[in-house]
Amino acid sequence: MDRKRRVIRLIETYINDFRGSAVEEMYGKGTKIKIHEITYSYTTKSILIEAIIILGELINDEVMDRALVDILIQDSIFYIYPDFNVKTYVRWDV
Repeated sequence: MDRKRRVIRLIETYINDFRGSAVEEMYGKGTKIKIHEITYSYTTKSILIEAIIILGELINDEVMDRALVDILIQDSIFYIYPDFNVKTYVRWDV
């Protein structure tokens, strides 16, 4: 397993296992967050993270708010890359 895949698994574990109750409270039961891609820029010290919110039982416009995912990704990546700027791209799936 390469470094990028390990970082992805760490972020997903933090979001879905450690903070899973917050995710389910915000987006509905059975919702999972998947990190699709991480792109690094070492010259600008920034990271672009593409996340997919896979909705569970509840699917409506009220849960289409990406704020929680942004916060959770910022929280998790801080421990791995504390000096990097993090930008997120979020998409939805059912």
